[in-house]
Amino acid sequence: MRRTSPFIERLMQGPILCDGGMGTQLYARGISYERCFEQLNLTSPELIKTIHLEYVAAGAEIIETNTFGANRFRLREHGLEEQVHAINRAGAKIAREARELSEQPIFLAGNIGPLGSHLAPLGDITPEEARSAFQEQAAALLESGVDLLIIETITNLEEMREALSAIRGMTDLPIVALMSFDEENTVSSGEEPLLVAQTMQELGADVVGVNCALGPAGTFSVIEGMSTGGPEHFLLAAQPNAGLPKRVGNRFIYGASPDYFADYARRFLEIGVSLIGGCCGTTPQHIAAMRKVLAEYAPELGTREVTVPKRQPRLDTLFERDPESSSGTQTHSTYLSQRLATGHFVVSAEMRPPRSVKFTRFLQNAEYLRDIGVDTINITDNAMARVRMSNVAAARLIQQQVGVETIVHFTPRDRNLMAVQSDLIGAHATDIRNVLAVTGDPPTHGDFPNATGIWDVDSIGLIAILNNLNQGLDGRGRKLGTPGSFCIGCAATPPATDIALDLERLHRKIEAGAQFIMTQPVYDPETLISYFERYKQEYGPLTIPILVGLQPLHSYQQAEKFHNEVPGIVIPEAVRERLRLAGDQACDTGLEIIKELFDAILPYIQGTYIMPLDRYDLVGELLPYIRQQTVDRGSENIVGL
Repeated sequence: MRRTSPFIERLMQGPILCDGGMGTQLYARGISYERCFEQLNLTSPELIKTIHLEYVAAGAEIIETNTFGANRFRLREHGLEEQVHAINRAGAKIAREARELSEQPIFLAGNIGPLGSHLAPLGDITPEEARSAFQEQAAALLESGVDLLIIETITNLEEMREALSAIRGMTDLPIVALMSFDEENTVSSGEEPLLVAQTMQELGADVVGVNCALGPAGTFSVIEGMSTGGPEHFLLAAQPNAGLPKRVGNRFIYGASPDYFADYARRFLEIGVSLIGGCCGTTPQHIAAMRKVLAEYAPELGTREVTVPKRQPRLDTLFERDPESSSGTQTHSTYLSQRLATGHFVVSAEMRPPRSVKFTRFLQNAEYLRDIGVDTINITDNAMARVRMSNVAAARLIQQQVGVETIVHFTPRDRNLMAVQSDLIGAHATDIRNVLAVTGDPPTHGDFPNATGIWDVDSIGLIAILNNLNQGLDGRGRKLGTPGSFCIGCAATPPATDIALDLERLHRKIEAGAQFIMTQPVYDPETLISYFERYKQEYGPLTIPILVGLQPLHSYQQAEKFHNEVPGIVIPEAVRERLRLAGDQACDTGLEIIKELFDAILPYIQGTYIMPLDRYDLVGELLPYIRQQTVDRGSENIVGL
């Protein structure tokens, strides 16, 4: 039963717009990642107030207090657990002052985030402790006169259950309950959208929905699942991230544009979403773009003048290292290294390890790839920070039971320096020798957003470690014994935002000991050719082979999502338009686009790796064409770069 309140009455009149990311704005103003953002309510209230006012000026009707992590468990990490009450009250006071200054009819939402650690038995927080912590934070916000509460970014339904049970017993104010889902449209505890929505409503939430982790496209998919319950059952909310973060220098920034958000705002409204806003990476520009859409969709609600700050925020969250580089000798002890050394054209296909202990279907797909004739299978390493079977274990299963050599992606995100070297030595001992060194996606946007990224080294440092192991040395240059025989790969991003930086890093990777390059997917021949021509101009001819990433697209919607939300992927407008016009034939058109691209770049590459995203039939469609075009291909046919 829906409670009556000014907020619910306004919501019943038509859709309402919330604000965007607070952390994005704080990062942009030079607040370091290590700081406690909630403490700024006490130390820098004017900074927080300014951000609130920018969102109000952009058109937000709801502003959320800067109290996301203001519970005893998160504050304890900064020695502030005794200031729960003071920090939450200060956060509400700042938001209230911003409303008064704006002279706009703004709703104040007390923001309550996850506890920051897992509940028992996975963690050590008991249900009683969880309820007490939620009640403690909510009490301080309620004392301060907020209009509603938003419980957000919860990834486990049991934690949301404890939060709603604790808080609903304290107040009749409206509660908005938002959970974070993964790419497979489930929360970390395994439940699907409709069940999550039903459970949250049964526990007392007035508005249910999705925030964080996913960009607009993924959020839309989850909301579609919730909307099957019908608008008469749920008031729905959507607050997506601005896509996935991409790496630019020593920063991660979000790439989904305000126009892209505006487009998805229309889609959200069309399927009945009542509350829209933004999460990580969103800015006043995104909110202003969505405000215009709401004004078109529900003009009867009235409009007000919207102003957008000129400041363009940037988000810093990366650890940048300067590892010592070293050069080592190249070996040809793997099938891959032998094929590359003799000038043969190499084709690899990408597989993602299974998400459970079962692997029968995984091996069947590997057998299919073997039978159609791929040279190697490359295995991702918890890509997008999504939990899957260890890729070293998955590679071992393929090599032992299917008989195809593998390339494992390897990231230092989840391993400290000792674990990096230990895992690599163990992989080598079980004949996993081809390694693609990658820095890795940030864990904050994966299955376990509370997990800590380690990054004792980045991909350049990882290559240096692999090179040392090939010389019988550890990461500090101390003697280990018998030299290894890793075939070391590195990544390159021809569509990078900062080409100069990406080329400089590529050069450092090669100097550190990389023996082959695997690029991010490309969709424009000139992008790849000009990237490596520029490398040649600045650093001299490439001395190692290039394997280009090919990712067939099967729909216009997929192309839009990848272009706007996935770091490192740029799909030209002409390609996206061609897929749009293809309609139901988009999959065939996607293959034609890849074939045309392949023909244009073939003189410059010595191999490819196909990223089918589990559509292995697409590899079967492409591989015969690739083999036909590369028959009798020798190293003398490769254009020098």
